[in-house]
Amino acid sequence: MNRDLPPLETVNQVPSWQARVYNRLLKFGFKRPIQKRSQISEVRKVAAFMDRLAVMPRGTQCEGYLTDGLSCHWYRVPQSCSSKVILYLHGGGFVIKTPQTHGAMLARLCGHVGATGVMVDYPLAPEHPVQQAFDDALKAYERVLESGVNPQQVVIAGDSAGGNLTLSTLVAIRDKKLPAPAGAILLSPCTDLTLSGASVLGNMDRDPMLSASFLAVVRDSVEGSAGMEADPRYSPYHAELSGLPPVLVVVGTEELLLDDARAVAAKLKQSGNRGELRVWQGMPHVFQLLHRVPEAKRSLGECGEFIRQCFGRSPTITDVSRTTAE
Repeated sequence: MNRDLPPLETVNQVPSWQARVYNRLLKFGFKRPIQKRSQISEVRKVAAFMDRLAVMPRGTQCEGYLTDGLSCHWYRVPQSCSSKVILYLHGGGFVIKTPQTHGAMLARLCGHVGATGVMVDYPLAPEHPVQQAFDDALKAYERVLESGVNPQQVVIAGDSAGGNLTLSTLVAIRDKKLPAPAGAILLSPCTDLTLSGASVLGNMDRDPMLSASFLAVVRDSVEGSAGMEADPRYSPYHAELSGLPPVLVVVGTEELLLDDARAVAAKLKQSGNRGELRVWQGMPHVFQLLHRVPEAKRSLGECGEFIRQCFGRSPTITDVSRTTAE
């Protein structure tokens, strides 16, 4: 994928001192502990401990619904409007969920936009085939539309493996000729399960969160058949990406998945879609989860502005691809 990478331009020049502190905390509090775990159950215990540290924004209401096998949690903050929805697909390598951490970030994003958040509680691998996560993501979008929400007031967002699900869902919506959402956001996405980007090896020591051992655990947990890592159904980077709504891609320079994000942003642009790529210097994987870090607050604010622009956009406008950076 590297031949299609755009020039590396970053939003910020140097990371804040808070970001540098959190990078060290992540390295010693998350990355190193999971490097010593070879079983997914052990990795989940580390993630669950970190999840308990999350702080939910004041006034957040969360309600869980299970309907016909589809589990979703609806997040509302004081600013939330029921006619605007952020459909969120959480990360965790298809094998982990951290509902407090992701729920808190989604609530903050809803506060920026005045929207209601819907987070899909899709079944995890290896207990369930990874295909169920993709099926549930599309089913959740259909449920949101069935509830009466205008598709042009819906944005789909996801991080890491959830970024994969987000892009795959956009492709499925297009192929099934469903009404398109207003836009989408990919935070530190993993859209190519072949992991062929040079940064996977180049950032192995720099990435404060992800490690080779964790990626091996994920691969072994989700791989259902030989060659599935290059299958466009599971690696949407390899899919035909034309005819999609505007997409914002955000990533940090320290990530193993840096080149994945840059490559998919470039392919979206080459496919005739409108989109933006925001690369943050010195930032780790899905840094928007770190709500006390200035860059996380600023990036979530930019995501909110992108969503507001999508909600205000006429669906008849022809969007022209562009990449922005300060």
